[in-house]
Amino acid sequence: MSKRKPKSADEFMKELEADPEHRAAQAEQESELAEQEERYAEAEAPLVRALADIEVEVKSVWDLVNTSDDYSVAIPVLEEHLKDDSYPDRIREGIARSLSFRKAAPGWPTIVNLYRSTTESFDLQQGLAVAMAGTVTDETVDELVAEARCEEHGESRVLLLLGLKRLRSAAAKEALESFVDDPDLGENATKQLKGW
Repeated sequence: MSKRKPKSADEFMKELEADPEHRAAQAEQESELAEQEERYAEAEAPLVRALADIEVEVKSVWDLVNTSDDYSVAIPVLEEHLKDDSYPDRIREGIARSLSFRKAAPGWPTIVNLYRSTTESFDLQQGLAVAMAGTVTDETVDELVAEARCEEHGESRVLLLLGLKRLRSAAAKEALESFVDDPDLGENATKQLKGW
């Protein structure tokens, strides 16, 4: 009895691409993604225009998340639009993530208040946690620790610990050490403390 030679990845892909059902499903998925991107672009248009008014040219707020350029002039505009709950959560997540740097620290009250009230949107909650980690200061570290202790914030609490690592202060290290025995955050806190 001869053994059948296994298909290579290239052979498998050629067969898959030749399959009309696969091609139809792939085309449908691409069409749905394009429609979703179009809806997001339309919803995000007021923010993109407001940023253009202050000479920050982007196609999407996510362009700011993925740049190393200084766009601190946009902080007040971003903070104002973050408060606008008419934006889809995915866009608000992008706005929050774009505020995750030290110069945006004056926006802390807005960011933390939204974080406290956001329980229904996983993506937005994650974005706000990233923003808190990026904007936490020695003056607000106790507030960040208090939010990290609130179990109602779920998985996003892990992201808050990144702010403690970023601060690198004695108070931040002590706070991280206090999470080592936490059943949800302990493993992450231990990792953050390595190489301190």
